[in-house]
Amino acid sequence: MSGPYLHGHHASVLRSHSWRTVENSCPHVIPYLSDASITILDIGCGPGTITVDLASRVPQGSVLAIDPSADVIEKARKHAEEKGITNVRFEVGDVFEWQKLEGVKEGAFDIVHAHQVLQHLQDPLGALKAMKRLTKPGGIVAIRDVDFANTNWYPELPGLRKWLDLYLAVARSLGCDPTIGKKLHAVAMDAGFARADIEASIGTWLFSTPDERAFWCGLWADRTTQSDFRDRVLESGLATEKDLQEISATWRELEQKGDGWLSVLHGQVICYVKP
Repeated sequence: MSGPYLHGHHASVLRSHSWRTVENSCPHVIPYLSDASITILDIGCGPGTITVDLASRVPQGSVLAIDPSADVIEKARKHAEEKGITNVRFEVGDVFEWQKLEGVKEGAFDIVHAHQVLQHLQDPLGALKAMKRLTKPGGIVAIRDVDFANTNWYPELPGLRKWLDLYLAVARSLGCDPTIGKKLHAVAMDAGFARADIEASIGTWLFSTPDERAFWCGLWADRTTQSDFRDRVLESGLATEKDLQEISATWRELEQKGDGWLSVLHGQVICYVKP
């Protein structure tokens, strides 16, 4: 089921979400956008940058995007308006309660898409089953999620190792799976997809130039001490405010390293819904 979102919607979180595009966050979907008249459901859309990018690629089609946060849905609507994209609809909604969404029925969408969503759910299997139900026969379910345990950086900084261990522990304390990216194919099989109907791949984000490090390290430095992540950590008792300040300082240290390098690994699946 849906539960508390580990990161919340602090500005440091939305900086990351608003940076996302089809090219950098769901390249595995691009080959399936050749028909400009298809229908897409985007689950957990956040501020809508991926959604609007998808909609721009299917100008004769339509995109419905949902997110539980009314605030970010409003930001998404404004983003679509600024980009002049009109074939998209944003609604406050939850995949587990899709029956409440106006005009949504089983088998309604050519593509059902979710980016960095399953890792934050207590019931990712239930979500994937719902996504399958909402996909047309002959359509696809497209998912991408991180495997946080495979985050890598250079040079080795003890504060980042402390951050990663803490992040994994806090996410698991909420009943979430921060390493689900490497298990997406297995979850899809549990949801009823045959292994032969699942294409698995990986995607990466790399932050190594000064601008890239300033962006990623800066937002995590802020997220560690200012976002809901901080609150979840303190509520869990797994670390102290002093620990978080030290981790934040380490992010700033990596940002300033001329040879600094950080990579984030994601699992990707395309699941075919048989006619």
